Amino acid sequence: MLKNLLLSLFLTLTAQPMLADKTPEWSNPQVNHQNREARRANFFAYETEALARAGEKARSERYLSMEGMWRFCFVKNHQDAPAGFYLTGYDDSQWEDFPVPGLFELNGHGDRIYKNIGYAWATTFDTNPPYIGETENYTGSYRREFTLPASWKGQQVLFHVGSATSNLKVWVNGRYVGYSEDSKVAAEFDITKYVKPGKNLIAMQVMRWCDGSYLEDQDFWRFTGIAREVYLYARPKTYIENIQILQDWNVEEQRGEIGYTVDVKNPSGVSLEWHWRTSRAASSSSTTAISGLTITTRTSCSTPRM
Repeated sequence: MLKNLLLSLFLTLTAQPMLADKTPEWSNPQVNHQNREARRANFFAYETEALARAGEKARSERYLSMEGMWRFCFVKNHQDAPAGFYLTGYDDSQWEDFPVPGLFELNGHGDRIYKNIGYAWATTFDTNPPYIGETENYTGSYRREFTLPASWKGQQVLFHVGSATSNLKVWVNGRYVGYSEDSKVAAEFDITKYVKPGKNLIAMQVMRWCDGSYLEDQDFWRFTGIAREVYLYARPKTYIENIQILQDWNVEEQRGEIGYTVDVKNPSGVSLEWHWRTSRAASSSSTTAISGLTITTRTSCSTPRM
């Protein structure tokens, strides 16, 4: 009897994860992202100081724009989205060309809705978080081929999507890469292990609503799609991971102070040389300290201006 009881308990416990796995990520509040890079400050790392000063990503050999026309399939209800569309052998000849960035409702698909109170799905299904229905849940599936630059060999390759509403799934060469919610924040994915020299296929899928939409209900136009820049970029193995800038007021000295923290990934332990330049407004610099792979410095100015 004890043996049967233990067996029943084991089956019950092991069945729970199996049931949870059947919940799609877009309606699972426990899943906000999968394989997405950690959030970071908005910056682009150029290969030379001259390019950094120019501030034009398109001039960098580390940058490859993915904007323009993609092959695209729109369905009104999520359950009707094409199966296996991300596979390399899938036939998208009957699909249309669609702009990226581009919003469904502004390009001939779906209804343009403005709502200031209540959820946009009020006439479609009942509000019952985290439940999200598939009816009227517009879904766009995207496909595009690109050629990996030969100069990127040996570097990390990342895919950047500046904004996808309400969520984003990504595949490369038929293999699942990852998932992201938080529609107004950039999503980045490391696709290094999925790409190959020469021609590659990248696929995306975006839905009108997901469980995260409950937290993004605001007084604005409700649009679906990709609203900001999309590109690939190469990153050397030693790179700046994040930058943090904090400001403060030194009461005793009556001076404004700015603190900078730069996190550097340096897995190979190569020797690093770095330079920090400030504007004329931040005229004096203070002591600089290097702690591990984090570089910190502070500057101050007597007449801070906003």
